[in-house]
Amino acid sequence: MRIMSRRWIQNPNRCADEYLDGIEDFIEFARRHNPGATRIRCPCRRCNNTLFESIENVGFHLVRNGMIETYSIWNLHGEQVDHASSSNAPRVDNVEPIVDPNDQVMGIIQDAFPFASTNINQEGEDDVPTPIDSAEFEQYEKLLKNANQELYPGCESFSVLTAIVELMHGKIKYHDDVMRHPADGEAWKEFDRTFPEFAADPRNVRLGLATDGFNPYGVLNQHHSTWPIFAFPYNLPPWKCMKKEYMMMTVLITEDPGRSIDVYLRPLVDELKDLWTNGVRTYDKSTGRMFTLRAAVMWTVNDFPAYAMVSGWSTKGYMACPVCKEDVTSGWHAGKVCYLGHRRWLPWDHEWREKDKEFDGNTERRLRPREWSGDEILEQLNRLDFAPFGKTVSRTRPSTHLNWTHKPMFFELPYWSKLKLRHNLDVMHVEKNVFDTLVGTILDIEGKTKDTIKARLDLERMGIRRGLWMNRDSDKARRDLAFFSMKPNDKKEFLKFVSSVKFPDGYASNIARCVNVDGGKFTGLKSHDCHVFMQRLLPVGIRHLLPEDVVKPIMLLSRFFSQLTAKTLRRTDMFQLRHDIVQVLCKFEMIFPPAFFTSMIHVMVHLPEEALLAGPASRRAEKKCTQQAKPEGSIIEAWVQYESLTFCGMYLKDVETVFNRPQRNNDGGMRNEKLSVFAQSARPFGDPGRGESFSRNDMEVAHWFVLNNCDEIMAYLDEHEQMMKREHPSHLVARKHRELFPQWFLDSVNKLKSSNSPTYSDELYNLAFGPIRLNCSRVVMLTASNFWGPHEMTSCVRKTAVSMSQVEAKCRWFDTNPNRAGSVKIDHGVLSVNINRTWYDDDPYILANMASQIVYLDDPKAGNGWKVVQKMDHRNVYDIPELDPSDNDVDNVADQRLESSMENDAETLRDTNVIQEPFQIEGVSSVEIPIQSITIDLGDLPRYDVAVGPATPMMQLLRRRRKKIGRPRVMIATITKLFLHV
Repeated sequence: MRIMSRRWIQNPNRCADEYLDGIEDFIEFARRHNPGATRIRCPCRRCNNTLFESIENVGFHLVRNGMIETYSIWNLHGEQVDHASSSNAPRVDNVEPIVDPNDQVMGIIQDAFPFASTNINQEGEDDVPTPIDSAEFEQYEKLLKNANQELYPGCESFSVLTAIVELMHGKIKYHDDVMRHPADGEAWKEFDRTFPEFAADPRNVRLGLATDGFNPYGVLNQHHSTWPIFAFPYNLPPWKCMKKEYMMMTVLITEDPGRSIDVYLRPLVDELKDLWTNGVRTYDKSTGRMFTLRAAVMWTVNDFPAYAMVSGWSTKGYMACPVCKEDVTSGWHAGKVCYLGHRRWLPWDHEWREKDKEFDGNTERRLRPREWSGDEILEQLNRLDFAPFGKTVSRTRPSTHLNWTHKPMFFELPYWSKLKLRHNLDVMHVEKNVFDTLVGTILDIEGKTKDTIKARLDLERMGIRRGLWMNRDSDKARRDLAFFSMKPNDKKEFLKFVSSVKFPDGYASNIARCVNVDGGKFTGLKSHDCHVFMQRLLPVGIRHLLPEDVVKPIMLLSRFFSQLTAKTLRRTDMFQLRHDIVQVLCKFEMIFPPAFFTSMIHVMVHLPEEALLAGPASRRAEKKCTQQAKPEGSIIEAWVQYESLTFCGMYLKDVETVFNRPQRNNDGGMRNEKLSVFAQSARPFGDPGRGESFSRNDMEVAHWFVLNNCDEIMAYLDEHEQMMKREHPSHLVARKHRELFPQWFLDSVNKLKSSNSPTYSDELYNLAFGPIRLNCSRVVMLTASNFWGPHEMTSCVRKTAVSMSQVEAKCRWFDTNPNRAGSVKIDHGVLSVNINRTWYDDDPYILANMASQIVYLDDPKAGNGWKVVQKMDHRNVYDIPELDPSDNDVDNVADQRLESSMENDAETLRDTNVIQEPFQIEGVSSVEIPIQSITIDLGDLPRYDVAVGPATPMMQLLRRRRKKIGRPRVMIATITKLFLHV
């Protein structure tokens, strides 16, 4: 018998004698190894060993279609490879068989279309008649064509269909609904479609520009304004693109530029035009080659006054809205221009359109204002004649100019008129102004409330809302307190609640310092303070102090800003917010007087649309100057020095720079230990306190929890459990296993040590030996979050002489079963727990890496013993999909968002009580064990961190993968003690 060479399979000439002889050899081989078979698998490129054909048809297919080039071992036709038969063959251990992805895809097609397994002869007739739907057969032929078509000429590894399937199962999941970066916005995508040659090279830079005036001295009585213009690159990931290290200060203006800002922008615009047209030669380190780098400005980010300077549209007067322009609904109310008419954004058949007395006295039949494209705006500007730049004598603006003050210089950029979004409103600026107006009105703060005497008289003039008219029962007309404002006692209670709040370190400033309880007002609130107040405190504090009709829209407004300013946005949420903000504004029109509706209140209706176009909201940073003689020169010198240090810092690895310096609250990071329970580090600080007294039972319970949650010793746990099953009745197995395992495990490790077993290690011995006491500080830093409290003692425990440490938290678990009265409350989406109702007191411990940060606020509506649960997200943590998400047993709390200021808290709480589908163990009938929801608190402490982890001994056993049945997904508890095992 001659040896069959398989090189003919690679021969592209199927008429060559070598190829035809090879087919004959294959047919003979198949007959010999499949005696009596009338059909065999066809290894042609079309059938791909998934279809059975007659032997004659197989030969025909191989001549017509060619054989699969990778099919050199004919194992599907009876060939068996004996690796030991050849002594000269090199030995290869642990080699996995190479699987052709194209073969796998053909298997998918065969399973999806069962009729494909039937034989179709050369005439196209089935040997076994099978009814086949024509549309289904067309789909089958299309998929089969894609499965046999090379991805590109010469590609042997992937077909078109295989590549599609591989991409669909890529590790980085792309969710079209999620926006984490400006690149996810519609404006970025439209720019790519309009300028494909620019988008073709991802190295081309997308820029954003931001400018705002500030007092460089930080003193309010100094009438000086400095205007820096920053450029920030969007080619970086979300956590870098707005960092100071990557910003560029392009221009520094020494005074309020007004409409002459284009004079200062001239050098910048000229450089931007050159970067777009010609680009700049740049070295690409990844390829080692020079390339032409181009840049484009995507948009600007400004507050409302700066918006007017940069865009050329005045944000004052009757047409102040730069989006609605001349179609905005405005009027003179209470001595100023106000902006109403938000019913225009409602559906055409909405019932509120027909109401008049509840609104401004008129029905609403108009549609929403039209949107102007960049080309239409440019055409309009080209027809207008503007005064020259500079401080010339002011002149009255012609009516034909509408609110245009000048033609922006940015229109000189070739692409500027094509942008879908040229200017962004600074969301933080809008939120602060809305907060000042809303809180000033509901607290009736003098000088800040919009419910003034003029506003009441305006209501009388309009003939609406008689209940808010001036009271003229006496000789002198007076303004009675409105139903939407707090009474003096309620206001004092609200201010006391705010003054008692303390947030986790690094989350917010001390807002309590801004509260004047006796004066009934706030002072010195910064933009971020208002941001936190609006989203965290306002929804909690007003629920029982204002009427329900007033509370509901304010809660919706708080949720609106909370979702709008999130790091991760969803398009579906933005569409919903676009609907919600119209509802809020319309309800406000039925509650507050027209004087309430300033331009900042109105522009909220446009913020969701900007988020859809530009993605998550951007931020800016402002700096102060200490040199008061020449502040701008000092700023420039300091910035040049900072940029130089930043540039050098990218190359210095062994020097502490802004890129590698540890955070202020640093726990030391994760350690490279073999046992996972020793990987978590902790950094105590402050004076060591007196070691707290722990009973032997406390130490044993803590030690058992560590042992039972160490994945590396799972084999020991299984072995001992099986031993207990053999030696004790079933109802005693769990208790005996828990009582006897620590000593048995220590004895086992000692045996390994005495026998010099390679499986022995010092870490294993330290784990088995158990903890001993150690004094430590009252405050311990864990993952940059501190567990702190004036009445709680952080306790530490020490193990052996070897430097091994492990951190545990002792918790007080709160009963959060919604089926039990008095355990939890959900009011307007605010989740409150009763801290006096606890459960699972015999299982108080969690590992430190099971904790996540949560703050607890006093619930003034529910009363003493009730806390509002609010989850805190660290400022440096972003919701980005992992490349390879791990499938571990510890629940990821980041996915269980306890956003108490939102209405989904009720759904979150219900999710904790879902009975999970049990894991079926071979030979054991499946059972369902309902496990109630659990919640974690931090007692009466002003700063808290949530502890999340298994809450009962039963759940500790269920956490093991082969017996996982189900457990509460979120648990809330007070962390009462911390154990540091070292």
